[in-house]
Amino acid sequence: MIKVEQQPHFIQVTLSSNSINPLSRSWQQALQGLLETLEQQTGESAAAPLVQISFDGNKAEFQLEHLAALTRQQASDCMQLLSSYHGLLRRLERLPIPVVAVLEGAVSGHAWGLALACQRRYALGVGSYSLPQASLGITPCGGALVRTGRLLGLQAALPLLLDGSACDSSAALQLGLLHGIAADRAALAGLLQQCGQAGMPLRQPWDEKMPALHGGAIDSPANLAFLQLAPARLRARHAAPAPAEQAILCALAEGMLVDFDTAVLIESRYFCQSAIAFQA
Repeated sequence: MIKVEQQPHFIQVTLSSNSINPLSRSWQQALQGLLETLEQQTGESAAAPLVQISFDGNKAEFQLEHLAALTRQQASDCMQLLSSYHGLLRRLERLPIPVVAVLEGAVSGHAWGLALACQRRYALGVGSYSLPQASLGITPCGGALVRTGRLLGLQAALPLLLDGSACDSSAALQLGLLHGIAADRAALAGLLQQCGQAGMPLRQPWDEKMPALHGGAIDSPANLAFLQLAPARLRARHAAPAPAEQAILCALAEGMLVDFDTAVLIESRYFCQSAIAFQA
């Protein structure tokens, strides 16, 4: 599930993409164990200057059986699991040394959501990145929706979240979802060395004292005009109601009115709502 190796110049972490699931207690226990190991190693004077997180390359398949059984009575447990996972990812992105995701091939769903919690993201070769949950009738969770909105802004993030379409490496770099593309491992080593030489923790944009939203504030004239038409555009996309898409729009817009951690709480509520509607 998780493999940790101490390299001369970095701590190598390899994750199994298929195991990443915010609603899995076993996955959360494994992630907590990883964080305890990293926190201990980064607290030592001889610790490596950065953490490199790589995915095993196995395409993650969504397991929806547990959602088919989710009832309103279980919503509280679902919220607690998501809150716990949010806390783990916050610990990850606040480690005192750079945490770098190395992405190779197709990275989607929960794996891409975890990569968004890393302070830097580098593609190794050609890849693609997506959050396809809406096409399955659910919303992204674990902070993936909120991080996408914070990185891209309302109008750029919404199509990606609604369509679940994949960005290739070049498009992701242009959008700001990636920090660099390495043609080979030698080039990747150079990018990692630059991160390791920074000499200080790297902060996520949403942890800055005065974070600015890409695309302007939610109440800017352009975004308000966009939001006025958005519900009608959603209805025009499908003949039948699409609860997940409606939840994505609401979670994205409402989350931009509040601080990051409160936005993830809002995201979690809409996820539970869409998951309950999924099995109705």
